Amino acid sequence: MLIRKLLVLSVVAVLVSGCAAGRAFRKGQDAARAGDWDRAVAEFTQAVQANPGRAEYKISLQRATQTAAQEHISRGREFEEKDQLDAALLEYKRASELDATNRLASAKAVQLEKTVRDRIEAMRPRPAIDKLREEAARASTPMLNPASRDPIKLTFSGSLKDLLTMLGQMTGINITYDQQFQDKPYTVSLEGITLEQALQQIMAANQTFYKILNPKTILVIQDVPAKHQQYDEMVMRVFYVSHADVTELVQILNTVMRIPTMAVQPQMLPSKTANTITVRATAPVVDVIERVIRANDKPRAEVVIDVQILEVDKTRTKRLGLNLSNYSLGLTFSPEFAPPNTSPTGDTPGLPPPFNLNTISQGISTADFYLSVPTAIVRFLAEDSHTKLIAKPQLRGAEGSKLTMNLGDQIPVLSTVFGAAAPGGFASVPQSSFNYKDVGVNVEMTPRVTYDGDIVLDNFSVESSALGPSISVAGQSVPSFSSRKVTTKLRLREGESTLLAGLLKDEQRKILTGFPGIMNVPILRSLFGQTSDDINQSDIVMLLTPHIVRTHELTAEDLSSIYIGTQQNIGLGGPPPLIAAPPIIEPPAAAPAGTTPPSGAVPGGAANPPGGVPPTNPPVPPGVFPVPTLVTPPPVGPPATPPGATTPPAAAQPPRDVNVPPVAGQGTPAPATAAQVVVTPPGTEFRIAGGPYPTPLSINNVSRLSAITLTVTYNPAVLRVRTVLDGTFMRQGGVAASFTPRIDAAAGRVDIAIVRTADQTGASGNGLLAALQFDAVGPGGSMIQVSGMANTPDGAPIALSFSPVTVTVR
Repeated sequence: MLIRKLLVLSVVAVLVSGCAAGRAFRKGQDAARAGDWDRAVAEFTQAVQANPGRAEYKISLQRATQTAAQEHISRGREFEEKDQLDAALLEYKRASELDATNRLASAKAVQLEKTVRDRIEAMRPRPAIDKLREEAARASTPMLNPASRDPIKLTFSGSLKDLLTMLGQMTGINITYDQQFQDKPYTVSLEGITLEQALQQIMAANQTFYKILNPKTILVIQDVPAKHQQYDEMVMRVFYVSHADVTELVQILNTVMRIPTMAVQPQMLPSKTANTITVRATAPVVDVIERVIRANDKPRAEVVIDVQILEVDKTRTKRLGLNLSNYSLGLTFSPEFAPPNTSPTGDTPGLPPPFNLNTISQGISTADFYLSVPTAIVRFLAEDSHTKLIAKPQLRGAEGSKLTMNLGDQIPVLSTVFGAAAPGGFASVPQSSFNYKDVGVNVEMTPRVTYDGDIVLDNFSVESSALGPSISVAGQSVPSFSSRKVTTKLRLREGESTLLAGLLKDEQRKILTGFPGIMNVPILRSLFGQTSDDINQSDIVMLLTPHIVRTHELTAEDLSSIYIGTQQNIGLGGPPPLIAAPPIIEPPAAAPAGTTPPSGAVPGGAANPPGGVPPTNPPVPPGVFPVPTLVTPPPVGPPATPPGATTPPAAAQPPRDVNVPPVAGQGTPAPATAAQVVVTPPGTEFRIAGGPYPTPLSINNVSRLSAITLTVTYNPAVLRVRTVLDGTFMRQGGVAASFTPRIDAAAGRVDIAIVRTADQTGASGNGLLAALQFDAVGPGGSMIQVSGMANTPDGAPIALSFSPVTVTVR
């Protein structure tokens, strides 16, 4: 009867589970017909979980997952075209979660995360200290304000004093000389250069330098160390460091700024409390020190590590056979009283009490002996237990800092030391304390972000520990611990996942208990013995996915060289002090509509300077302090530089204005025409079974291309894409690029995503993006159309134009 009830219950359970799986599967089919693919995925997943053996359920789930991912990608594109990046990012992430093999969705999600992060950073208000630094730099730097800023055109042969006096009269400045100044003959030809460039050329050629006394006067001095000690202004300045370690910075500065031939050595003192550096040096040397500090005082990059941990413990136990309470026979002699433990408990009788020898003088009988026989228990035990520990934490930290994660318990461990009761006495007094040990899954790592955009996890270790059986040490029970630990070093790209597994612990124990001799007989050992099987398995699976939250925030100025003059004369951009930029002139009011501007003028008040005349200095962008130069607004329509004019020698004109950063608020102007994406098939006529036909995808007239997504459509009844090959254009300049193609043969569509990693310059010009290899599968015509979008490293869109082509298959 009991067996019949169990069978009935089992049949009912199977039918109920089958009905649940079928009901979920039908709901998933209805949702798929209605186009609700997210709900279809949920229903098909429930059906597969209820009945994992049905291949039909698995196929439907996979098809629904891929279709739902494609729908989310399409929605993401629509949101992206509307510049709704947050909604597009959610759609791409959802597509990546549904279909982990879709690298296009993952690449787009990473690209949009970077774009959104850059936009948020760009919208943040500037720190107040940046404005204070700019104001302090403008107030403390002496400037020369000449009356005339016209380009200098002069050919002179005579004494040096006469030349400088003539320059002063031409530009409206006063020239004075040091007492030890020595005049000498000098011949020079100056053609179309500024006053600052002329002074640099003349001073460098005659081993002199000048010092500004006031906006209209300079003092010319012989360039020797004694004169620098006499005339160079000493400056004391406090640098407030935000991110770098001041002690390390001072060590760097002492190494690079201690030049033996320098007339006045700089003095630097760090303050760990205020995180500042106090510097005493000449003004040009302080400018160099400021540039070095600004290049090194960068915030550390920050990362977020997504960790998914699955710990699986499985225990199986089987007990089968005859279990005797004690495999021994006990015989006890007790003529007066019954010995202890003679009740039917199955235990061996204890020692009998003492008895009088007169008792046995009357004789011994069988009633004086007690015999213990072991009890028998037939065991039928089977135990199967499974334990899962799932955790999905996120770890965020700056590079170089140690990240630690502990999932488990803390076990107190007793620690005893012996100390003396009195100073100088014998250590005999025990002093106990408890230390706590972490038991469970412990993860430690030290992240580091490379300048190429990779994430390095140094000292990455995973330890799985558990509390073991207690052991006896010197008569005291202490706990023991089992541990499995792995230590390695990982290098991953942003968003790249890595799987760590194999920390498997497998224990199998088999025990056979029985009578000697009988244990070796196959049938009897099963009847009169006991078999114990114990299986303990433990495994840990970990999935790591790093993401960059904040980069090193490098600029073009940080990567450019710092020109600090010569060993005898240190200073940014050369020895002379700075000359003031021309005063800012308010632009004239805009002319009314329909008014023709005067001849030679440019509408809006902006004119392109003629060749050979340097343009007006732009305003200084925030956080950048380039060396300003003397510039001259050219008159309307001046004559061009004569063909015979020569440029000053390189030694007289140091490259102080190279790589001037762009003006704040003014981006690089977009090209006048859109970049062209061109499809170039090998011909307009394909032959069936005559392929493959390589078809390059190239781009022309593009500037600062950092990321591009393309969609190529064709007639799937006529053509079939065999493979998609990567081009070389996006790897311009040695920059790594991720290339993600996805072929949908049924729909006749190819999606391509190419992203330059850690890009700041972009790819410019013409080149090959990718190449498709087509096979002709059926007669007819097909139009190969391309669409897509592209961005610069700053996230700005790039206009693209496309030209479809038509091929015929015969």
